[in-house]
Amino acid sequence: MNEDDLRIKIYEELGLEVGSLTSEGGNDWERAKKEVLAEYRSKQAEKASNSKKIDYINIDKSHPDFNKVINSDSVKLQQYHTLIAKRQDLLNDEIMLLIKNGSKETMMNLVRYQKLTSEQVNFIIPKSVYLVKKLLLENQQLSEANKEDLLIQMKIHESTYQDLIGFLRK
Repeated sequence: MNEDDLRIKIYEELGLEVGSLTSEGGNDWERAKKEVLAEYRSKQAEKASNSKKIDYINIDKSHPDFNKVINSDSVKLQQYHTLIAKRQDLLNDEIMLLIKNGSKETMMNLVRYQKLTSEQVNFIIPKSVYLVKKLLLENQQLSEANKEDLLIQMKIHESTYQDLIGFLRK
């Protein structure tokens, strides 16, 4: 809520005409301000809870909420990216958006539930944590170039990735 809207709402709360006060301060002003802000926060929380009720795995992809979430890079929406990554009907562009904006949980679900292209794997490898690398090896058909990229990255911390390096060299 911007300052002008807040000011107008405070006047409404006080039951006065906008600009009728000589001084916008004092106890009544602050009380009204707190009430207006509390009401605004509760409306925002209600909107957020409504979006939590949406089943992002089964929602129609043309639904505005689906498009809002998949195109967002907001940290608050990462949990929905993780759910969307489980969908079986994702297009290449949608998978790339999830890779670009996704958390490690989103990456894990993409690797578990999607058949990724070599290009998509190339974008995932630099962002991947141990479990994502492991899932890549277990769940995806990796090209030789992808395997080499994984090996190069794992050799940086060879002691951590010893088991995966052994699995990759088999």
